[in-house]
This record gives sequence, C-alpha cells and structure tokens, in this order.
Amino acid sequence: MEFNMRKVIPLLPRVNNKKAVRGLAKSVIIGIVVVIIIVGAVAAIELTTHKTSPPTVTNTSTTTPSVTNTTTTSVTGNVTITYFDDLSQSEASVMQNVIIPQFEKEYPNIHINYVDEGATDIVKSVEELELSGNVGPVIIGEDNLVIGELLNGNYLMNLTPYTSQILQNVSLIPSMVTLVKYEQSVYHGEFFIPLRGNIPLVWYNATLLRELNLTPPQNWSQLMQVASEIKAKTGVAPIMFQGHGGASTYTELYQWMVQAGGNPFLFNDSGDVLAFEYLYNLSSYFTPGYVHGYWGSYKGLLSGEYYMVDYQWPYIYSVMASEGVNMSHIGFYPGPVGPANGDHLVGGDVLAIPKGATDIPALIDFARFLLSTQVQRDFIIYLSWPAVNQQAYNNLPSNISALYKAEEEAMSNAFFREPVPWITVWGQIADKVFDTIIVDHAPYSQIPSILSQANQEMYNYLAQNYNTTVAQQYEQGVYGPLYG
Repeated sequence: MEFNMRKVIPLLPRVNNKKAVRGLAKSVIIGIVVVIIIVGAVAAIELTTHKTSPPTVTNTSTTTPSVTNTTTTSVTGNVTITYFDDLSQSEASVMQNVIIPQFEKEYPNIHINYVDEGATDIVKSVEELELSGNVGPVIIGEDNLVIGELLNGNYLMNLTPYTSQILQNVSLIPSMVTLVKYEQSVYHGEFFIPLRGNIPLVWYNATLLRELNLTPPQNWSQLMQVASEIKAKTGVAPIMFQGHGGASTYTELYQWMVQAGGNPFLFNDSGDVLAFEYLYNLSSYFTPGYVHGYWGSYKGLLSGEYYMVDYQWPYIYSVMASEGVNMSHIGFYPGPVGPANGDHLVGGDVLAIPKGATDIPALIDFARFLLSTQVQRDFIIYLSWPAVNQQAYNNLPSNISALYKAEEEAMSNAFFREPVPWITVWGQIADKVFDTIIVDHAPYSQIPSILSQANQEMYNYLAQNYNTTVAQQYEQGVYGPLYG
C-alpha cells in the first residue's frame, strides 16, 4: 500500500504545554501503521516539520535503511541504566522478573533500574532530566502517541548513527522498514524505534452466544440486533464500552467515527454524526458500569455483568489465562464492520533515548536486547504484545495462535491517529461530547449541533494557541486518520 504523506505547517509552541493522556493498555499512536505478514504495527509521526521527499532506499528487505554507522565502544565498568516504561502491574512483573534478569545475566556489568510511570509522567521525568543538565544513562519505552510531546520539546536524541547497531540481527516486519523510511523523511533522522504494537479486538462470552444460538455480529446492524436479543433473553445490558473518560474513551470513539466514514478530529462531518447517532441508540444496551469502563475492563465477561467488550486490547488474553480462566469460554475477533469500513486503530510503544544521555554503548545493548527474537517472542507468549521482530512469530504455541490470527485480520486494514501536539485538547472536547450525547443522553435531534459546537471550540483553540493557518488546515480536514 502506498504511504500517504501530508503537508505539515510548522506549529508554534503550545501556550499551556498540555500533556497527552495515555489511551490504552499500550496505546496509541505516534504513528504505528500496520501492514504486516503475521501481526505487528508501524509508527510514524507528523508534528512540526516541513514535508520532504522520502530518502532513496533500494533494498527494502534489509532491517534498516543505510545510515552512517557510528561504532560505539564496548561497555567497560559497571553501568546502571534507568529504564522508564508505562506498564500494568502484570506486565511490569514480567519485565522485572523475566526480561530484565535475562539481560543482566547476558550483560553482568549492566544493571537495569526499572521505573514504572504513566506515559505523561515519563514525559515530565524526561523534561526534568533535560532541564537538570544531568541525564545519565536513560532509555524510555513510551506510548507512541505521547512521545510526540518529547519530540515537540526537542528532548530526544537522534538515533540515526546507532540504528544499524540497535537493529543488528533484527528482522523487522516489512512495515517497520517503511516506518524507518518515513521517520527519516519527516524528521531527517530517527528519534524513536518501535518496540511493540497493539490493536483492539471485540471480546465476548462465547458460551452465552452458543447457548442463545447467536453468532458474533459482523456489522453495526447485527451488533444492534444481537445486543437486543441478549438483553431480551437474559435481562442484562450486554455491552461494555470504555466510557470512563480520558484517552480510553476518545481512543475508542476515534475508531467508531472512522468506521462510519468520519474524520474524528473534525467532530461534525457526516461520518462523525452518523457514529454518534448510532452509539446513542446502542447505549441502550451498555452495561450500567460502562461509565467506569477503561482499557482494563474485562472481568464482567464471565461474571454475567456484561457479555461483550467493544473494544479491548489483546493483553487481557494473557491476564485472563494467568487468572485460570478457561479461554474456550472467551471469544474474540476484529469486530463488526462499520457503514464505511472495518478499519482498526493501531497503538503501541517505542524506544527513545533522551538528549544528553550517557553510556550510549550500554543503552544500545539494552535496546538491541529488547528487540531480539527471543525477547520479542517472550512479549507475545507472556504478555500478548504484538511483536515488531518478524522472527518472533515463527512456531508460536498453538494456544495463542488464534489470538494472532484475529490480530492479523484486524491489522489488514489499519490506521493511526495523526499525533498532533493538540491531541490532548481534542480528547478533552471529545470527552465532553461523549458525556453530553451518550452519558447525559441529550435529545437525539441535537447531536449535529453539539458536534458542530465541538468543531468550533477546537477551531478557536487552534486559532488562539497556534495560528490561523493551522486552524484553517484543521477545518479543511488536513489532519485525520493516517494509513500506510
């Protein structure tokens, strides 16, 4: 597929320096575009640079485009690396008790000080280190949407001289080669390297659907019908939606609007209106607890509190399995296709090194280790994280192959959110819209006007805090879902 490049007008610095909110279990997007053979994700960003022509790369089978190689010296003496990442408790446990001990055994003179922080807290920590002038040996695993905050602040090291070393013996999925080309063309360098991908699936109580002789809905009309039948036969409103607010909510909304043919950033084009009108009606079948739903909601699937989760991230598979759930009772699939498409939003995380970091050879060793076939395979088996190293997918255990077949299908038509610096403000407005239309159940007839008001609020913010050119580009639909 051809990668669509957008012209980007340089943005002025943000007045309030707002932080992006992490949206998913390992969410979302600085740009992972996925076009993979088995499963994976590709990231890319457009923030404040001019459009340039992509670099010429003739051999697309290589793990990385040709760059000037700066050979680092080997690590001498003991080094303690501070590694920031944003993981759930179960994920952090695997990282600390499985992954890091493997590395420290292989590199006995390098110790890893793991620091678990929220994505926006990692941004703050890096900013503080940069301002202190004493960064030290630091590497981060950061949400691929939130990392745009650090790029926009000019806090990240250009990794171009070290890319060939980091990706040594790493067979990136083909789409990741596209990522490297794209990042070079936009930023004239490589400031992050993809670490893991993510894509949401619909999860359901397979036992109940079999008992009711129902099949997973394949489109929005069937979803409404199946939800109605389940409620009529069980008395339970069956759908969990990530409606607690914040990035979980606006991430899910973004995908719904795209599947209706909308441009979510605009709020009020015909597809956006159609999506909210549909969700307004579907909300009759939302479980009462949906206002607390977020990226960690899944337990009601088997307790009978609800019977479908629309949508959730695949990490819950390994969590449920570790809790002793008989996974034959749980079904998952890409989900119902919308009126316009069945496209899926891709999330994930990337590796980056702050400017001024020291002990670069040790940081390169750790980054290369995290991208190695064995570690990427461990990510799949222990955490249900889609890997970016193609070799990690060879001969997977049969009990998890079905999950990756579902992800492969979802990723066959994938997009990511353009990581504009003002996405946090957009998300805050989207939250208000969701509360007004869905939670507070405003009159159905007012949905178009509510969305138009949101569009005007976003336009005004851009005009006041950036410039009229950015605001006009926004109104013209320049910013929107990006495909590769």
